[in-house]
Amino acid sequence: MTLCFRALGVDMEKFRESGKVLNRLYQQMQKEGKIKNPRENVLFFYYFVDDILHFNSTRVVKLNPTDAFDLTRAEIEAREQVFELFDFLKENIDGFQNSSLIMTAPSIGVRESRMIDGEYLLTGRDLISCRKFEDSIAAGNYDIDIHNPEGSGTSHYYFPEGQYYTIPYRSLIPKNVDNMLVAGRCISADHEAQASIRIMPIVCCLGEAAGTAVGVAAGEGVAVNRVDVKKVQERLKAQNAFF
Repeated sequence: MTLCFRALGVDMEKFRESGKVLNRLYQQMQKEGKIKNPRENVLFFYYFVDDILHFNSTRVVKLNPTDAFDLTRAEIEAREQVFELFDFLKENIDGFQNSSLIMTAPSIGVRESRMIDGEYLLTGRDLISCRKFEDSIAAGNYDIDIHNPEGSGTSHYYFPEGQYYTIPYRSLIPKNVDNMLVAGRCISADHEAQASIRIMPIVCCLGEAAGTAVGVAAGEGVAVNRVDVKKVQERLKAQNAFF
């Protein structure tokens, strides 16, 4: 789980030089026990406002996001990491001397929790082979981006340029439940596949597909798990969806 934050008032001219040693210094202080955050590096993004940096760099592991008490612990731990990281930047990285911590996300970001047991389990192997399903309703090629659930390390599988996989309608249909669809990061997928399909552009497409299927099913008076997928695909094409 991760809580993003932003810093304002960063002297970018100085930071573009000092940023070259940022991760080396961070990792050194980690080894010395001065930084508790288990993430292996500091991940930041330039913002459209010149003196703001966006950080996606906290990491909370080994807590259960479906348990309210664990989720509260995660919120507390992540906010402690935010202050730890910001203090580290302010005290050690040139350009942060006059910066301010201006915001965090309103709540911690959970990448993976419960997923449905669907009519089809989408797998990492499906993604890597860039499989095209007959009942596809969305597509993606974001890398398989796995943040180590045990602590340090992030693994990536990047798709070849121009290649993509598709997501089958069946992965949105829970087994043994009549007339229900599930969209978003909780569709029927294994750990590796979920690491790619969970990002916002892809889950938005899944939401569009689910809503479209509901409309087609309602128009024909059938349950969503018995809808004609070809008609759903035709409607999606008319909406300029890519799948």
